[in-house]
Amino acid sequence: MTRRMIAAGTAVFLLLILGGHPAAGQGGGVQHGTGIPESVAFYSARDGNNEIYVMDTDGSNPVRITVSPASDVDPAMSPDGRDIVFTSNRTGNNDIYIVDSRGGDPVDLTNNPANDGWARWSPDGQHIVFHSNRDDLGFDIYMMDRDGSNVVRLTDHVGVDQYPDWSPDGQHIAFRRDADIYVLDLLTGDATRLTNAGPLNQMPVWSPNGHRIAFMSTRAGYPSVFVMNEDGSGQTNLTPKDPTVIDADWNSRAPSWSNTGHQIYFTGFRPSTGLDTEIFVMNDDGSGQTNITNSLGTDADAHVR
Repeated sequence: MTRRMIAAGTAVFLLLILGGHPAAGQGGGVQHGTGIPESVAFYSARDGNNEIYVMDTDGSNPVRITVSPASDVDPAMSPDGRDIVFTSNRTGNNDIYIVDSRGGDPVDLTNNPANDGWARWSPDGQHIVFHSNRDDLGFDIYMMDRDGSNVVRLTDHVGVDQYPDWSPDGQHIAFRRDADIYVLDLLTGDATRLTNAGPLNQMPVWSPNGHRIAFMSTRAGYPSVFVMNEDGSGQTNLTPKDPTVIDADWNSRAPSWSNTGHQIYFTGFRPSTGLDTEIFVMNDDGSGQTNITNSLGTDADAHVR
């Protein structure tokens, strides 16, 4: 697909997004519940394998949402809190599923023999962006309606395009391209590079006001959560390790902003967690880092709504 074709297709979607839709939870062929206010979706292996959970923003009251022998990971809660999209290998390869945020039977949205993952919602909750290797050997960014229909390929790159996140104004997608963070303009199809510090930058996520982007970088020698301005300036490490700790014992990744933009949730392990992977929250300047899960087995990839 050419850049012109990509831009034309995404422009149509953007006009639909900005033009209004039925109220969230109506249409699309998927039934919706009433939602859980101010919640954190995450996945955990605390019960033996990876399942989707929802908890309060302070880590209390965890509720298991999925029950499957497969691996259910990478959840994202819809803007209205009624649905969760997640990645699962229950068909033998990774597909994207949707489930009511209070539980129920998940629906396979992609049902494709390729690997689909890292689904994230549009600001109005009517569209989903994700990465997939369905059209070639590498990964590209795709978009679909909330019921899995009308799939549009947004990028056509010979390398790796992964980990998309939608800007609050609905006009841009931040994503990883190869080793760096880029932003895709949905009207023009142009991709702008924001980072240039190897070896790897990925998992970008927009702040609620759209002025900053949090992301993971290994430039310090270990995975750490960084933040930068929307134009790529002011890149700052929010989770630097104690110099007495070896690089292999310190990991911070998969950031997610709180609804107010004053806190950032992230996945990590430390000597203080016994190197068990847990979910942390910190202030947006990196202060006040607090471990809010404490279970045997991985707790990861918190997504806040």
